[in-house]
Amino acid sequence: MHRTSFLHPARWARTIVLTGVVVLGLASIVASGGGSGGFVAGDCPPGDNCSAPPAQASVQVNPPFTTALVGTSVTWTAATANLAGNVTYQWSRSSDGGATFADIPGATGQTLTLAAVNLADDGATFRVSVGASLRAAGHLVVSASPGVVFQDGEFAAADWVTTPFANADSPAPQHTEQTLITGGDPGAYRRMVTTIAPQSGSGRVTSVSLASTYDPATQGAVNVIDYAEDGIALQSSAVMGTYSAMLLEQSGRQYIATARDPLDLLTTHWSAVSSRSSLRAQDFSLIAGPACGAAESCPDFSATAASMRFGYWRDVVGTQGDAIAHGIDNWKVTVWRR
Repeated sequence: MHRTSFLHPARWARTIVLTGVVVLGLASIVASGGGSGGFVAGDCPPGDNCSAPPAQASVQVNPPFTTALVGTSVTWTAATANLAGNVTYQWSRSSDGGATFADIPGATGQTLTLAAVNLADDGATFRVSVGASLRAAGHLVVSASPGVVFQDGEFAAADWVTTPFANADSPAPQHTEQTLITGGDPGAYRRMVTTIAPQSGSGRVTSVSLASTYDPATQGAVNVIDYAEDGIALQSSAVMGTYSAMLLEQSGRQYIATARDPLDLLTTHWSAVSSRSSLRAQDFSLIAGPACGAAESCPDFSATAASMRFGYWRDVVGTQGDAIAHGIDNWKVTVWRR
């Protein structure tokens, strides 16, 4: 059983701003830094904050999570920032969940490629060490059989059910959806408008694909799930934004994939969501439906589990009465079986 508390994205963002906390995922480790910003008194450009500390050096492995079919190629790249001078790389591998690592001979470049993964690579962690102190890791899941794919880039109205979401601090918003044949990434896309209800600062809706049913009892136990979408904020400002996440529906409960990674804040141009590969049951947060019992798995990925359907969840933040438009294209869920 997995339970997690859900922090509203607007409050999460305010927490970051007010406390100065840097939140990092498993795939990104930031080295400590210090020193001055490089300006002397009276030398600061107008409008700049020259008393702020310099940006810290960092490294991230892209993609941080990867699911691959046996025999296919996988490549990771070390993305660095704020590094000076010569940069050295050393890739290493762990087969025990990151407890110990062994250097990979000759793997001293910015990228690491496995030409043909096999089942012995399933569950392995590949770490890059940059210089003396920076490290980050990528995680690999390998499947012996192809994934079961559900996808939609046309968004026929009859294929989707969208429901406003309400809770104690967020009344249900009004909402509209329409499919436009141009303007997507590329071609058709689904345009949504969510109107924030009175006495509220956000509006949430769930959208479920009626054509995306997966039945573990007949199709096999779920190992991991990959999720992808392209999203766009058609209206955005300093006090207005749209967040997106994958939705999973099972046994009268709804979950979103936020327990491992933070919510995606959509930008004003089409862009892919952050890495949502290799999602396990514990990577989902319950947002609606009855609480999970002590003996339940929530969600349940086993071969005796109830069928599940997939979709996406959107949360707009702003002020009451705001009608905030946003879009989605290239929605895709891949179920990888055990």
